[in-house]
Amino acid sequence: MTQPPVPARSLMRFTIGTAGALLLVTSLAACGSSNKASTTSGSSPAYSSPPTSGPIASGTLSAADQSGDGTTLTVADVNLQGVDGGWIAVHTDLGGKPGPVVGIIHVTKGVTSAIKVTLDRKVGTGAYWPMLHVDDHTIGTYEFPKTAGADLPVKSGSDIVMKKITLTVA
Repeated sequence: MTQPPVPARSLMRFTIGTAGALLLVTSLAACGSSNKASTTSGSSPAYSSPPTSGPIASGTLSAADQSGDGTTLTVADVNLQGVDGGWIAVHTDLGGKPGPVVGIIHVTKGVTSAIKVTLDRKVGTGAYWPMLHVDDHTIGTYEFPKTAGADLPVKSGSDIVMKKITLTVA
């Protein structure tokens, strides 16, 4: 048995309606959110330029090449302003840039002189980077870079307050 012919007008409405529904579904799918999270893989370098947010602090740090037994390093003086306290973090040299931290000491606002930083382990002769950081999250706990945005390095203009020195271990 044969079906009676479908009027052309009804067929056109069905086709346009189906095409419109398909277009709507496709558009909504394209605008929807993805289930993939934005991630960054791989390990971060030992040191990279920190973000510029955080407390407004300024300061200076003076240190010179020195000799020692490899268990301490002396910073001649620091001047920290704009925050109540901060840290001197001694970084190893990693290809001409600051690398992992091998010693820290807390400093208070103002000028502090002859600061002896005890290193976490005995180090050898080489380049080291004393760097001034703020103490701004858990006060009294050095959290850079473990806690994002915590205890950032102090900047003077666009430059980080740090000094590359050579420690000669006898």
